[in-house]
Amino acid sequence: MNKTKSLIGIIALTLIAIVSCKKTKEEKKPVVEKIADYAEQKFEISCLADTNWFATSSITGKRETPAPQEGSTSVFGNNKTVSNCDFHQWSWQKFLWLTTENVSNEPFFMTNLIQVDNQNKPVGTPGSTTINLSASENVQATGDILRSNSAFSTDNTSYDVFYSIHVDSTLFSSINKNTIKYAGLIKKIKNKGTLTKKDSLLLNEYENNTFPVGALELKVAWVDARAIKDTSSYFVRNASIAGGTPIPMALLGMHVVGVVYNHPEFVWATFEHDDLVPYYDWTTTIPDSTVTSTTNKLFFNKNATATIANLASQYADPSKDSLDVFAVNKYGVPRQAQNTFLATSQSEPTNYNNIDAINTNVKSQLNDIWKNYFYNGSIWINTEGYDYPTEQAQLLDSLAGNIHQSEPGKLTRGSVAAYNITMETYEQLGFSPPAHIYQQSTATMGNCFSCHSTNNSGLNSPLNISHVFNGSIDRYNDKTNKQTKQKHVNEILQAIKEMK
Repeated sequence: MNKTKSLIGIIALTLIAIVSCKKTKEEKKPVVEKIADYAEQKFEISCLADTNWFATSSITGKRETPAPQEGSTSVFGNNKTVSNCDFHQWSWQKFLWLTTENVSNEPFFMTNLIQVDNQNKPVGTPGSTTINLSASENVQATGDILRSNSAFSTDNTSYDVFYSIHVDSTLFSSINKNTIKYAGLIKKIKNKGTLTKKDSLLLNEYENNTFPVGALELKVAWVDARAIKDTSSYFVRNASIAGGTPIPMALLGMHVVGVVYNHPEFVWATFEHDDLVPYYDWTTTIPDSTVTSTTNKLFFNKNATATIANLASQYADPSKDSLDVFAVNKYGVPRQAQNTFLATSQSEPTNYNNIDAINTNVKSQLNDIWKNYFYNGSIWINTEGYDYPTEQAQLLDSLAGNIHQSEPGKLTRGSVAAYNITMETYEQLGFSPPAHIYQQSTATMGNCFSCHSTNNSGLNSPLNISHVFNGSIDRYNDKTNKQTKQKHVNEILQAIKEMK
């Protein structure tokens, strides 16, 4: 009898345990699924787009990509678990969100962001979808000018590439607020004035200050639509140059630069139209191979034979800039002779493969004009182990002008040779390039942080990473747009001089 009772008890307990386990598993199912999804992403099995990025409105039939999550509860909230793929997913989703169109076929960035000049002053008419460009906005960071291949045009003419800047209201208001707060102090320090105790406290605040999560800036490259015989694959809108009659301009490239949680340095993503230039052939051995193309491209004539000389910066005389340029490092991932990856601060090929995978996946699901543009990578800083935002601000300040360094062990992550062929055309191999392409190294290599550092004339702050903020300080202190642009060029030229 006792044995029977014991057996019944064991059976009952077993049944309870089975029911309990089943219930526990059912209750935890969503968590388990979430972990499984993250593990799939964390171990980089494949970096893919979320299907909801391509959902369309039942009323308009247009794509309605939601804005990516960027705050403390997003994937960026935990620096220990955020993956390489997370940054690439943010980059593509942000671009697709910015290019969602309203019922008038105008993309979000054209109607909801503020076009500003290099001093954060709004240009044009609010709500207008006409881009406003000044006659001097055809100049790259070093003063170089990129011009199109005349054989690709409708009228056998070579056209200059122009640039526009767009910010969201978060960055716009933050720049204005911080300009008012710090402009006087910065001027006083640069004039070597004596600091009061109040000044010192304000300086400490300035050094630890960051732009808020969600702050966003775009830099967009445009060219006269006549430079392209067939513009059917390009986004085209009217632009006025120096107040002239608006003319159709084709969008060629876009930097998407945004602050996410744990990354006050911004994530620097970049996009280009497909097939603007040929690529350097890294499969060759030493010495450098020459670059050719069997077809005319927007920035390369099919009869041209190009070498490293075609990528040389002509900051002293922009009229000498080459018309036939090419891309050195696909996705901003540096290589070396015989097509092996260069040893840098970012492990490869995971990063490269993630970019390639998400590009293929996104483009297979797009059916609007933006399917003709691709993601050329992004760069950010590894801030793991530092609390957001103060400790991270201090980290960035300590890196100062060395924030771009990408040797093994350094903190740059993602596309450590990040560039956009329409904006950093002549700086792909750095400001002080080697004599030969195959000699590319982390010592001479450039990226976004080569120009955008926390250092500005000896003062360090994450706010300085934005050139628009620095320009706003200039405007507050009665500098012209031209003076701001020239000051920036001079700073780069000084950096080049120091490298040599």
